[in-house]
Amino acid sequence: MKHCNILIYNNGNAILPKNIKNLIFEFGESYKNATYQIIRNSKSLDENGEVFIECASLILSNFGMTRRGVFSDNPHDTLQTCWEKIGSSLLEIKSQINDSGKSRDRYLLEISETELDEITSRIWSMTKDLLPITMSKASYGLVGASKILFSVLPELVLPVDNQQWMQLFKTVDLGDVIQFMTQDIYQWEYATGEKLNLMDPSGRLSTLPAVYNVVAMAARPNNN
Repeated sequence: MKHCNILIYNNGNAILPKNIKNLIFEFGESYKNATYQIIRNSKSLDENGEVFIECASLILSNFGMTRRGVFSDNPHDTLQTCWEKIGSSLLEIKSQINDSGKSRDRYLLEISETELDEITSRIWSMTKDLLPITMSKASYGLVGASKILFSVLPELVLPVDNQQWMQLFKTVDLGDVIQFMTQDIYQWEYATGEKLNLMDPSGRLSTLPAVYNVVAMAARPNNN
């Protein structure tokens, strides 16, 4: 995966905290409200997948993915199929997060490299399990899979759109994206002395991936 200029530029300078706050201020209110809801509601998951379907439906709708494609017709049934595929893995990861004693908002930076390697490998495995369900004639399914996983693992997963997959990150491995995001955040926080998860004054975007997504959206090539 290539280096991406998201929090740290090629010249080594870090994006200013005030610029991140401005990006958050200008970002869509619907995203901030939806993300706040899924962060709050996904703290724990139920065995039947009801929370999963509720959170995934909210995020998919917010990103306009229920208007067409595989989620436009019977999205509940499609998401139920997704839960049957990855529900047991999601429950294990969520229990791991909740039992760790670590902050949900800063979980990526508080776990060890070994733990990060293991969890990103599991997320990539779940992504591959979702692709046959989220794939369509016009899409490989990566966008839908990342957004579904973000909806219930906002502590870990970045929701990635088509342009980011193809032109920014240039990879198909969601685990690679998470690894890069974690290192990018670490370097930014070291350089600035700030905490990325505290950049939203409203407190709605409280997890590292939730804030990072705003900056990553602005870093897409056509936005530069």
